[in-house]
Amino acid sequence: MASYLDPPSWRSLTPDEQKAYFAELRGRVRAVRKRRAATRGRKAGLVLQESVSPFDAYTYLHARFGAPNGLQTMLARDDSDNLFHWDYYLKAGGANLQFVGASEEVHVHFDINVTDEQCVAFIEALRADFGRVGQDKGRFAASLEKWNIFPNQFLAIADRCAELYDDITTALPKIERKILADKLTTQALLAEKRRKSHAGWMKAVTTAPTELSVLMPVLFESFIGLIVALLIKPEVKSDADAFNAFVRSPLNQKLLAIADRCAGFARPLAQEDPVFGRYWTVVNRRNDIIHGNVDPVRDALEVVYFHGKRPLYKTGGDRMRQHWKRLIDRYRPQEVVDDYLAMHAFIVDILDHMTAGGRRLVEMVMEDTQPGWDNRRKIAGRLFPDHVATTVFEGMRYDWQLKRI
Repeated sequence: MASYLDPPSWRSLTPDEQKAYFAELRGRVRAVRKRRAATRGRKAGLVLQESVSPFDAYTYLHARFGAPNGLQTMLARDDSDNLFHWDYYLKAGGANLQFVGASEEVHVHFDINVTDEQCVAFIEALRADFGRVGQDKGRFAASLEKWNIFPNQFLAIADRCAELYDDITTALPKIERKILADKLTTQALLAEKRRKSHAGWMKAVTTAPTELSVLMPVLFESFIGLIVALLIKPEVKSDADAFNAFVRSPLNQKLLAIADRCAGFARPLAQEDPVFGRYWTVVNRRNDIIHGNVDPVRDALEVVYFHGKRPLYKTGGDRMRQHWKRLIDRYRPQEVVDDYLAMHAFIVDILDHMTAGGRRLVEMVMEDTQPGWDNRRKIAGRLFPDHVATTVFEGMRYDWQLKRI
């Protein structure tokens, strides 16, 4: 174990040692399985999650030993979608030592099974050696691309809006067919054995249109914010007053100025464009909801007379059918759906005003759950796939599980 605790003595495998090591891997796996039963409480693998980051481990190893030299490195695809991205095969005295880099953890493999106390000592020795090669480690770290992962507010809101749109457009035809078209709605509902779907229909014509009406302008402005974040011209961004005046200007003014303030536009937006004017219906509906704007006479759904406590409706019909009709008149789900489609038409129209390169960039980030920004080069990029993949190996011990003896 002493050689594992002496990082300055570690070295890379020679080519011949590497070939021999690859050849004996299968046999070593069998041997480890046999040893495991006889050495319970001791494990040959250590997972670093909290004590040493992948960044620190990799920059340290690269500064000392150059490019990774392990099998996982050879097998990895040339992208970020790998379970394991790099590995180093080293010699610690006469023993083998292996570092394997997953996305957010580093696996360390020893030739021998190790106790918690030995793992703690290994981590301390490794971290202590960072300082010895600090300058080389720092120089290599400075050469790396630095990407900031930023939240894609547009995609999060777009997903929710799409769910609400789907709820409304799925339920509305069923309501029209099963309730509004049946003059004996009450009898029909009582005859149904399963009426749980009606609760979902109720949400689809009441809360879903309300939520979608509120979210649509937020979604649209997050789309505009994405364009500004990605394509704002450097001279505008560097002038704090000009930049703040632009981003804080009313939406109408911002849209008319966006082609001038941002790169990636082939032509400016025109206020005379029909989709430009249609969008303000969406904004006005949202404002009415937020500010509680209502005119009791103008917005009346129906007129009813009372003789004392006796209601006298001017129109007659099945009680439940009339109730559903009033809900639809009040929340206007079809109008909200039309607004949603109009908003998307406006987004597409804005994209149509952009250059091919500008549009590709914006559409790429619009669809990315974890977009990245390289502030040094002022560029955005798609860093990771949409799925998350990981794995767990039997017989591995995590650094946060270690008992400090």
